Amino acid sequence: MNSLTFDLSSYAGLRALDWRAYALAALFALVSFGLDSHANRFPSTYHPDEPSKARQVLNGEYNFHHPMLMLTTTEAWIHLSGTPAEAEPVTVAGRTVSAFFTSGAVFFLVLLAAILAGPGAAAAAGALLVSNHELFELAHYFKEDPALLFGLSAFFLALAAFDRSPTMGRAAALGAALGLAISGKYLGAMATPLAAILLWQNRDRLPLRHALWPALAGLGLVLVSANLPILLHPALFADGFTREVDFVVAGHKGITRSVPHGVYGAVFREATNPALWVLLVGYVVTLIVRRRSVSRSEWMLVAFAIGYTILLSFSPKTHHRYFLPVTALLLVFSALGAITLPRLRWRERPLLGPVPPGMVSAGLIVLALGVQAPTFLAYFNGFSHEGRAAMVEYLRAHVPPETIVVQDKRVDLDALGAPYDLRGKLFAADEGTIDELRAKGIRYVAVAEGDYGRFFLKNHEATADGAEDYQRRKIFYQRLFAEGTRLFECPPGTLQYLQPHLMLYELPPAR
Repeated sequence: MNSLTFDLSSYAGLRALDWRAYALAALFALVSFGLDSHANRFPSTYHPDEPSKARQVLNGEYNFHHPMLMLTTTEAWIHLSGTPAEAEPVTVAGRTVSAFFTSGAVFFLVLLAAILAGPGAAAAAGALLVSNHELFELAHYFKEDPALLFGLSAFFLALAAFDRSPTMGRAAALGAALGLAISGKYLGAMATPLAAILLWQNRDRLPLRHALWPALAGLGLVLVSANLPILLHPALFADGFTREVDFVVAGHKGITRSVPHGVYGAVFREATNPALWVLLVGYVVTLIVRRRSVSRSEWMLVAFAIGYTILLSFSPKTHHRYFLPVTALLLVFSALGAITLPRLRWRERPLLGPVPPGMVSAGLIVLALGVQAPTFLAYFNGFSHEGRAAMVEYLRAHVPPETIVVQDKRVDLDALGAPYDLRGKLFAADEGTIDELRAKGIRYVAVAEGDYGRFFLKNHEATADGAEDYQRRKIFYQRLFAEGTRLFECPPGTLQYLQPHLMLYELPPAR
């Protein structure tokens, strides 16, 4: 490794932001908002969590399972835009706010890349961020994850800006950004130690007595303004917060799993691609080679990505959307890898030959975008494709109207106006055993893998208080698949909520 060096002649540490950085950030933010608000008017019931968000906005009765940034921003947008006080328009408004949060995160992350490595890195990061399918998909749902990404991205930028030039104003911005991260989702509080460490480490340039009070003022102002209902309803907040912590620690819907687990290794592979892996490896190599010149804030960003992933791996509640902040950081690191990799030298000679580093960087980014594009296009087209329509068409052709059909929640044939007596709770199994359904004259059950699949996952088991329900439901689906007649199947598409894996079964005879 002693023979491997890094050319610092055209690569400095933390940089000042100029008009090019802001222009690039604004450009990519606009592109992001245009893409992320595309085709976001699908039925509100397709995502199982969106109806409850709309009800909270409409009724003003909050469950406080999450902080309030998403809901308070949506309420403000509804008043400004004159959105009708109805479930569907409110849900679409919430999705538009998610697109806004994602585009805001892109703005901050492009500026972050500019501070770390200049305009070239900013352009590379912006291109990778707006064409990533995970950011694009999650921006289409009325969920907290884009709000968390927005807050954390603002915090990452404020961290690097304060590290470059600590002032009282930037200390206030650091505190305010931390408030945004916490207001996006409770997990945003994980950024708090980074802020405290950076304030302490820069005390020789800005004394703590001058840094701490503006940081706390910025933090308090944002927390209060974004989360005022929490302060007004402390008991309800305590109940909602405790529920969310229980889910994260003990499991969800009666199911848990052993920890630590490797789920997010698969999520990482799905959210990225081999071209990005090469850039990430290049970034890690250059990080080690130039370790003496790496800023404290950049080390903190790397530590955050690692620590956040480890924390997620110790929670039995898993989902690819929880990985969103790490995905965004990895895209920025990939852009930095494209910029830094061509500047490696082996025994004082350019590692990648005589080609100018800028041309090599551009080629690496074009390659990464080319590999990323097909997946992004598949997701882009997925929001214009309705997966459930095929099952409704089959039912209309083979099953008389008004027939009772029991369905899992995610089947949601109601959204398409299917002319049947549709029944079902969270799971079709909750309507009764197969024999009980047959005794009532019910013959048809429609199931969704997004619901029943949890009972067939490896390394999952029932929680102590959910064992009875877990076993009853699992037995229902096991018998349905073993003895029932599968009449129709909708194969899974690109998007689990718009093209879920659905099957229609005829129940087996009663025993």
